[in-house]
Formats: sequence, structure tokens, C-alpha cells
Amino acid sequence: MNFVSHRAVALFVCLCAPLTGWAQNRTPPDPNHPQNTARAIYLFAERCGECHDSSKNSAPDRYALNSHTPEEIMAGLTAGSMAQFAKGLTDIEVRYIAVYLGGRPLGADAVGDIHAMKNACPSKPLGDIGSGDWNGWGPDLVNSRFQPNAGLTAAARVPGLKLKWAFGFPEGNSAYGQPSIVAGRVFIGSDTGFVYSLDAATGCAYWSYKAKAGIRTAITVAPVGGKTLAWFGDVKGDVYAVNAATGAGVWMQRADTHPIARVLGSPKLVGSRLYVPVASLEESSGGNPHYPCCTFRGSVVAFDAAGGKQIWKTYTIADEPKPIKKTSLGTQLWGPAGVGIWSTPAIDTRRNVLYVGTGNGYTAPVPNTSDAVLAIDLDSGKIRWSRQLLPNDASVSNCRPRGDSAKSETCPEPEGPDYDFGNPPMLRTLAGGRTLIVIGQKGGDGWALDPDRRGAVVWHRRVGPTADSGGMLWGSAADNERAYFPVTGRRGSDPVGLTAIKLGNGELAWHASPAVAAGAPDAVIPGVVFSGANTGMMYAFSTADGHLLWQFDTNKEFPTINGVAAKGGALNGSGPVVSGGMLYVPSGYADLGGGIRGNVLLAFGAE
Repeated sequence: MNFVSHRAVALFVCLCAPLTGWAQNRTPPDPNHPQNTARAIYLFAERCGECHDSSKNSAPDRYALNSHTPEEIMAGLTAGSMAQFAKGLTDIEVRYIAVYLGGRPLGADAVGDIHAMKNACPSKPLGDIGSGDWNGWGPDLVNSRFQPNAGLTAAARVPGLKLKWAFGFPEGNSAYGQPSIVAGRVFIGSDTGFVYSLDAATGCAYWSYKAKAGIRTAITVAPVGGKTLAWFGDVKGDVYAVNAATGAGVWMQRADTHPIARVLGSPKLVGSRLYVPVASLEESSGGNPHYPCCTFRGSVVAFDAAGGKQIWKTYTIADEPKPIKKTSLGTQLWGPAGVGIWSTPAIDTRRNVLYVGTGNGYTAPVPNTSDAVLAIDLDSGKIRWSRQLLPNDASVSNCRPRGDSAKSETCPEPEGPDYDFGNPPMLRTLAGGRTLIVIGQKGGDGWALDPDRRGAVVWHRRVGPTADSGGMLWGSAADNERAYFPVTGRRGSDPVGLTAIKLGNGELAWHASPAVAAGAPDAVIPGVVFSGANTGMMYAFSTADGHLLWQFDTNKEFPTINGVAAKGGALNGSGPVVSGGMLYVPSGYADLGGGIRGNVLLAFGAE
């Protein structure tokens, strides 16, 4: 029986309730725009949650609904017998639901494969993995985003950087993932779920692989079990391994069974184990008075890298969520919940631990592992220590959905400021051998912790505005002398742009403020730090004093190597990378941070 007939009735039987809340009045016209994810989640909870967010019936949950394409879901809501259940929904609201549940934009399946493009590479073996590669989140395991073997020099080559080629992500796409440059190839994911392997020098395409949902993680590539594999995660909580040479699937595992779980932090490979952080967007549903908030717990999962078998899983909250009380509307509330891990772990091979930064809680009281740095044993998964840097931060979205003083009873009390950690921890070793964990916080603070004293604070520096105006979102960088914190937003006299802090004592080295939104993670090479802004501007600054060496405006249209119409936009969640004398910049990330949407990967080289 096809989807539109009886299956669609089972899937969407709850869609006849009236639409209320902020989703009713805030409907930008483009349902494929990734900024609409949170709005779609709220709308789903409003219209569908009674059945699909409840364990009391057999209706499939959100993860199960993702097995259908957005086109199938659209057909189920608009054709034949399903029309009666979608009565009252506008066309844009139906499209919101279809794009969210389908896990990728409408129309993407038809144009995302490389066979629909014009830039296929001649057959060529995969090259050797080298010391100058940018593999996953960065060139090292400690998240420094420092490339010592850049093939570029500050004075001689960076000021002469020119655009060499541009790759356009197909229709409905945005520049969603961060590129990895390994073995002469670019590996990059997209919000359609397609992963691409491109030639690093020319941009021609070797293969594409279609995952079940969008890919925001950077891709880690390494030989294991006799093959060179590429690992990544999707926004539905799945983890994949594919053959790096051919793009053939090797294994796929679900990192978490929660229907709103997602993998946003890049997997990290150590030996034969793959370490995967897990976050969620359940907080986007939390303010809905009909949503049973909240049941997700953040975690790190260790997999056998070759075969995909789970070795251990460690939750950031030890206790399973339990029913707490019901609201006046009869909505069941749960807890404890939250404390997702949005970013990649830093690996400390000397101490045999990984470090992760954690998110806020969704429910009160808040566990002491929220807004914290955790040290987790690589072998056993045991949490060795936790250093909380902001207590009592319980927060979910849209707690006053109608814009008045009425607060949803599903929201925590008291509410926290939502100043969690989207930055990955960075491990740095100073002259003399002392080690620091350095991390930027969404609340605008930079921290250095001592891993040998259970994360005791070494220094704390106020760097920029707080999270509701920006703060530090997705990533910072550090060389051997300074940490480079990109700060977005503005509040009063708080600085924005790029701030360099001395690693040894936390003192200000310099500040550069070319724009009001430096949202993208940085990349550092000897003498140069690359930093992108929400305006679409990419900058190169001297690490010595912050003076401007080079800039490029990505916020325009580009001719592309694959014949896809493409333009740049915000430089936000996915940052620049450097390898083999070239700079690669994904332009147009517009999810979870805002900005102008674009769909291009730009490759620069020196004349």
C-alpha cells in the first residue's frame, strides 16, 4: 500500500488541531531555509505531538517519520484522504513539516547526486594521508584548529590569495558542513544529506553519498580494518562509515534512540575507536504547552570504527528522566533532561581521556554536568571529573509563545540564560610543559582549566557580549601563544569581532572588530588567523597584532565548477580550513545563528 493511502492516515492523524503560538505568525516564505528547523519543531509539537511524541499509542515517532522523503510527506498531507487531516494548515506550514520530518529540503534528491552535475573527475586512486591535511574538525586531535603545515606564509602569500574554484551545493542546499581536506580530496556534507568527495586542487567530484538527513559534522578520514573510511553523523542522530575512495556505504548506526537526537559535533577517531557526541533540538519543542518536556539526555558514544559496534555510551545526566507532574492542560512533564554535546571532543592521549563541553539543562533542578567541561575515560567511558562553569542554566525555547507574559507551564522554573558551550574544548601545552583546556562560552566568556586539578579554573576572561546578543557560538582556535575567540552580536560597549588572548595568563593580546558578527570558527596558521563574519566577509589577521592582511566578500554569486547556480552568505557554523597551500571557505550557513543563506564552497590559492 502506498504512503498516501493508509500509511499517511496513521502518520498524520493528529494534524487537525488548530495552530496556535508563535509559529502561526512567523512563517518566512522558504520552507527549505534551515533557520526554519526550530519553527518546524514547534509546529510539529503543536499539531502532531499528541500522537507522535507519546508512548501511549503505536504512532511512529519523529525518527521513524524520517524514513520518508519530504515529497512523500507533502503528498500524504495534501492528496486524497489526507487532506481532511491537514485542514487548517497553510501551504507553508505543510512544507515546514515535510522538510523537517524528511530531514532535507524539498527537491534535493533529484539534483544532489553528482551524476546530475557537470564536474565528474576522471577515475583516480585515493592519495596518501599527510601531515598537512585538515582531517575532521582540524589538523590535530586537540581541537586547536592550528595548521602548522599550511603551505602559506603571512607576508608572502596570504595577501595574494585568489579564488581558484567554487563548488555549488545543488538546489535547496546551503553551505552546511565544514570541509575536511584529506589525501588530496575535499570531503564535505550538506543539509540535503549528500556527502561529496571533491578534488582538492580543481573541485571536480569523485563521488556522492546520500545519508538519511542533513550532515553538519566535519568528516573524519583514516585507514582502519584494511580500508580507508570516512565517518560522519546526521541531524537525526545517525552515524555513518563510508569507503573514502568510492563512497560506498560500510555501516550505519543510530547514536541515540531519542526521536529528536542529532549529531552535530564531528566524530573523533583514536586507534580503532570512534567517539561521537550527541545533542538534540528538544529544547525547541519545550516551550509548547502541549509538549511533554523533556526526556533527552546528552551523551558520548564509542563505536568500533571498522564495524560500527557500540562499545560504550556515557550520558551527561546519570539518572533517566521520570514523570514529574502534569500541567493544568494535562501535559506530562519529565526530568531531568538536556545537557547535550554540540561539539567535537578533544582527545588527551597522555591522560587517556576526552574532554567535551556541555549544553544547558532543559528541566529544573539542573544537574551539575550542565554548562561544564567533562573528562571521560577513553577506555571505559567513565566520567573522571566535571567542572561546571555556570550553574542553574535550565532553558528551552519559546516559553512565552504568544508574545505576552503568559509562560508555558512546560518551561523550567527558574529559567536560565542559555549560556552553554557550543565551542569544543582545546587542549594546549605551554612552554615548560603545562597543559591547559581552553574554551569559549556562549555567554561571552573565555576559560582556561587545569586538567591535572579536575578542571580547576586557571584564568577567566570576559571576551564579548552575552548569548542573547551573540557570544561565542561554534568554535575558537589557538596556536602556541594565543587563543582566538570569535565573538558575534553586540551589547553596549562589549567588543565584537575577533579577540586574541594570551594563553599563559588570560590577558588581552589584541582585538580586531571589522564587523558586528564573527560567528564562524577560526583557523590559524603560523602568523595568520582566518575569521569569518555573519555578513559574509572572510578576513585574515596577523596573529602578532591583529592588523588586517586580506579580506574577501563571499556574499555574492559565483560561477561554479559543477554548473550549479550558487551564491555566498553568512559565515557562521562551518569555518574556514587550510591545507596544501589553499584556503577553503564554506559560505552560506544560516542555521542556529542566523544570517544570509548561501550554497557555495570557495577554494582560494596564492598567485
